[in-house]
Amino acid sequence: MKDSFTFLLKSAFVGAIISGVILLLVPDLRHGSSLNLSMFNPTRQTSDKLSFNHAVNVSGPAVVNIYSQSIESGSIYNRSQSVERTSLGSGVIMSEDGLILTCLHVIANANSILVGLQDGRRAEAQIIGYDPYTDLAVLKVAEDNLHVIPQLDDPATRVGDLVLAIGNPYNLGQTITQGVVSRVGRNGLAAYFDFIQMDAVLNEGNSGGALIDSNGYLIGINNANFKTLDSQRRVKEVDGVSFAIPYGLAKKVMDEIVANGRVTRGQLGVGAAEVYGRSGILITSVSPGSSADKGGIRTDDVMLAINGQPTDSVTQTLDFIAETKPGTELQVEVSRGGQLVTLTVVVAELGAQ
Repeated sequence: MKDSFTFLLKSAFVGAIISGVILLLVPDLRHGSSLNLSMFNPTRQTSDKLSFNHAVNVSGPAVVNIYSQSIESGSIYNRSQSVERTSLGSGVIMSEDGLILTCLHVIANANSILVGLQDGRRAEAQIIGYDPYTDLAVLKVAEDNLHVIPQLDDPATRVGDLVLAIGNPYNLGQTITQGVVSRVGRNGLAAYFDFIQMDAVLNEGNSGGALIDSNGYLIGINNANFKTLDSQRRVKEVDGVSFAIPYGLAKKVMDEIVANGRVTRGQLGVGAAEVYGRSGILITSVSPGSSADKGGIRTDDVMLAINGQPTDSVTQTLDFIAETKPGTELQVEVSRGGQLVTLTVVVAELGAQ
């Protein structure tokens, strides 16, 4: 009898200790609340996963597949035999009336161009125009209910931004690759411009496709991977370095082509360099017979202003000249031997001299 009483007393004591521990671990029981059994549920509770599905959904339907066919003559041994070749690329629907931006090398020498929309439609494309300097071309399709890619006047692309490249590599269907911007391109029309540099993978078929930000806005037109020569002088692509044409520049080129059929750029025919620690840019060379030469600009002049606007940046000055209509007279202020000289220079067309 005594042993039974001792056993019951020990059991009650152990039970009281266990109950106290449970009350400490589950506060809801102390206040009469119902027990939340979710804490004992073995299913892992996770927060919303990071996804760019929305960005792809709003921009992906505006990226098209481009198939261009060209006919090449036969070999030197059999010129009567022609060969039909098909090039693969991508394009971006820019307007509801069917304007499409792509890369010139995608449709170069094409006899016919077929555009594949993401809803399954196929359409013949017309070439509106192209610009060899930026490797851009504008196409047009006669289709209704087109999905236009979202665009901002200034995407404000920054180094470090996450970007998504959309295209049709190897004709496998629309594919998305991810990267980070490592260099931001300029938007000026000068013949020498900067690309957006990133590490998103671009394969054959990606050229002409869209580079978008994490919200789905177009920030560039995918162009190519970086290429170099190996030790045996063979061309090879470098992984992790690819380029896109900045949206602002691509839009300017497209608008020029639509309005005029081509892009016209102004030039003076000078080489220039920054002058650190003082105002102006140093004229390092003047092309013989150029508009600068005819206007009296000389090597070693320091260009201070054009039409009263300071010229402290080479890139901004070249962009300004490139975007000036050929035939326009400019008042150019230069410093020469400590003397201020004002010259009248007529802008020439790039490529015409």
